[in-house]
Amino acid sequence: MKTSSSSKIASIALLTGALFLSANSVFAAANKQHTRTRAGTYQNSNGNSGTFSETTTRSAGQKQTDATWTNQDGKTGTHDSTRTWDKSTGTGTVSSSTTLPDGKTSSRTGTIAKTGDNTYESKGTVTGPNGKTGTYDAVTTKTATGRTTQDTITGPNGKQTTVNSTVTKDGKGEVERATTITGPNGKTEQKTIDAKINPDGSGTRTVEITKPDGTTATRTEAFTTNSASN
Repeated sequence: MKTSSSSKIASIALLTGALFLSANSVFAAANKQHTRTRAGTYQNSNGNSGTFSETTTRSAGQKQTDATWTNQDGKTGTHDSTRTWDKSTGTGTVSSSTTLPDGKTSSRTGTIAKTGDNTYESKGTVTGPNGKTGTYDAVTTKTATGRTTQDTITGPNGKQTTVNSTVTKDGKGEVERATTITGPNGKTEQKTIDAKINPDGSGTRTVEITKPDGTTATRTEAFTTNSASN
């Protein structure tokens, strides 16, 4: 089955985080600079494995993330993103760029705006590795236990893909994210992420994807996290 342009755009947006804008992402300005580093290993159900590292720096009205991963063949991919937020106006910007180990790149750019109590809307463009561009319009609502996001992605051919996700947190450092992607043909793909961070900074993350044909793929990660404030 040939993958539609809208589905490809949806996958790219998911990879770069365009669909998971949250109250944590749309952060208030702080006086201090806080840096968090996370590094570990991963393994996929197809036998592939590798290492990864990520550094996130938060300062007054800005969040910068730089991530790198290396696969079992020694090839490296990168993902960089920047988010800004102006609390006084309730608006911000977001941009990111991803380079896969095969050298293909994708990018996105957009704006964020507070549209109501605990509600934010993000709009922008996503450019895939083939150079084609689509648009996205996501509405995120903060809930008592996390957040929900409803997203509509329009591909270069005008066809639309919808992405619905729910993030649930508890007080024990556990977070679950459930996402359903529905393509223009009505077929769906489901993605579940379970993450747990221990008090000592160590943690695990499990990703399970159920494809439209019913087959599944998994990815497991083990990592350690360190934080510092200036």
